[in-house]
Amino acid sequence: MKKLIIILSLILSLTANIAIASNFPVTVKDDTGRTVKVTKEPQRIISTAPDTTEILFALGLGNRVVGVSTYCNYPEEAKTREKIGTFQDPNIEKVLALKPDLVISTGGVQRQFIERLEKMGIPVYTSYPHNLDEVLKSIYKIGLVTGAEKEANDLIFDLKFRIARVTSKVGKVKNKPKVFFELWHEPLMSAGPGSFIDDLIKKAGGINLAGDAKTAYPIFSLEQLIKEDPDVIIAAESSMGGSLSDIAKRPGWGMLKAVKNQKIFTINDDIIFRAGPRLVIALETIAKYLHPELFK
Repeated sequence: MKKLIIILSLILSLTANIAIASNFPVTVKDDTGRTVKVTKEPQRIISTAPDTTEILFALGLGNRVVGVSTYCNYPEEAKTREKIGTFQDPNIEKVLALKPDLVISTGGVQRQFIERLEKMGIPVYTSYPHNLDEVLKSIYKIGLVTGAEKEANDLIFDLKFRIARVTSKVGKVKNKPKVFFELWHEPLMSAGPGSFIDDLIKKAGGINLAGDAKTAYPIFSLEQLIKEDPDVIIAAESSMGGSLSDIAKRPGWGMLKAVKNQKIFTINDDIIFRAGPRLVIALETIAKYLHPELFK
């Protein structure tokens, strides 16, 4: 109980340091460094990516979301919103037809789309975090530009508490298991430095086998995997192409410590690949896989 009180006090102090904007206009820098000014509280919001859609609904703004990408499937209510195209290629004509007063987008492939909307005078906030801590900051800023700063603070408080509950338990573990995360099986691809998965494995008390790779998503050979010999294997559900038992049947994989000890697990793609609140569920899930004795 004493440890829990200390953690709560720490979270409260961190949250208290966040300034709350009480009215509009609001001006913030988004995750790409762009200055975004929103003159009035938005009532018609479009989200162009599943992770930003999840953030908006988690902030209680679902009734204001008028358009989402084709891939936005969570929460269930998001499926009922007008579709504005794919994540990679949002349809700007559909976006304009919905008359948004704010668009929440993501970086990378949507850069040209964002620039076109800017020229038309439509404010666009870009969420583009690279780790769990940056996700929390992005949630707060989205709360600011939508007028949901209180809801954002409440959500962040809850997420920080859950993160701290995991990290406090695994922080004293001396023997951290070596983890191989299978992003894809042919070719065998993992997640290295700069990826959410690398951050989550470390926070969950593990050592990422690909943590010192030269790229964020390195390719592994069977020889390299056998040499590293992971204690635990976690695979994205989309990579499996079958059941867990099929991994043991792959040529050469029976030699691996994780296979011999039946330390093979899967995790839902959506909770680990989307930069939204459910990343904390991914953290909790991985921590339980790595240290089941701490999370009975």
